[in-house]
Amino acid sequence: MKKILLTIVILMALNLVSRGQELILDFTFDTVCSGGITSFASLARISDTAVIARDSIISISWDLKGDGLFNDGVDSLNSYIYTHGLHNAGLKVITFKGIAKALYKLVPVDSLQPEFTSNAGCLQEPVAFSNHSVVYGDTSVIWSWDFGDGFTIEGVKNPTHSYPDTGVYTVMMTGSFRIGCAQSVSHDISIGGPPQVNFTFSSDTIIRKGDTLIAGVVGNFDRYLWSTGDETSSIEITDAGYYSVQAYRGNCSGQKGFHVIVRERSTIPKISTLFTPNNDGFNDRWEILNLTDVKPCKVNVFNRYGQQVFSSDEYQNNWDGSFNGNRLANDTYYYFVRCLNQELYKGNVNILR
Repeated sequence: MKKILLTIVILMALNLVSRGQELILDFTFDTVCSGGITSFASLARISDTAVIARDSIISISWDLKGDGLFNDGVDSLNSYIYTHGLHNAGLKVITFKGIAKALYKLVPVDSLQPEFTSNAGCLQEPVAFSNHSVVYGDTSVIWSWDFGDGFTIEGVKNPTHSYPDTGVYTVMMTGSFRIGCAQSVSHDISIGGPPQVNFTFSSDTIIRKGDTLIAGVVGNFDRYLWSTGDETSSIEITDAGYYSVQAYRGNCSGQKGFHVIVRERSTIPKISTLFTPNNDGFNDRWEILNLTDVKPCKVNVFNRYGQQVFSSDEYQNNWDGSFNGNRLANDTYYYFVRCLNQELYKGNVNILR
């Protein structure tokens, strides 16, 4: 009976000691760049204060592929080559007393694919750079920029930069992790000056009251903004004043303006009394000097004998002093003119060759 009691006491003591033991499971790994070797080290241990019936680790196995199978190594130290990204790696430990534990950790492998775009185009505007890089592993990437004009910056992911002059600049962006793994990409950007803006007009910029002047921008632009608020390539003008346009091509814009003068429209025709149709290019036609203001004009011209030598229901300042294809003699001729105001104006005109 005493032996039985002693046995029970010993078993109870062993049980108490066993309960005081703990399997502590951990492992370390290093962070590497894509293509590097990731090294693993087991930190598994049994912690207890007992002096008898100590447990011990009898099995170490690794799942480095993250497939749930612990068949990738049985040593305390191990290594594996990963592609870039985050990977599940696990350690499983079994003790002599049958305690089994497994631990998984995410293992980053750093890599990045650098890329950026910009809105480069115009000397007037700061250039904005947009970072479109793809990052694998650690997201705390250090970005540095060389803008190609002697200016560099570090620690900014999406910078802006103003260039001192027009030209083509090679911009390089570099991304790196705490452990290195630097990758760079370069692009050429073109910085141009403001585009030249020129106009086309339907008539002179001095117009008569009631007339309409059409002003248009020459060339192809992406956007227009007139001082009138219009956003079309051309505008209609009836009032005097200064008109300007901001024409955009990409991010660049050019500006130009012009003055329009509006004069009162005369109702009395100013009729020339002499012309010299000698084909020298000067004063070869008989003119109503303000024909634009007073037209349409009906014209009849007679010689001193009462013979009609010219007539027009809508005169165009085109009589060259001929009749039936023949040049008329130097002489005084008599005109009758009725224009927009329907008043009759009479007078004489002299032909002098």
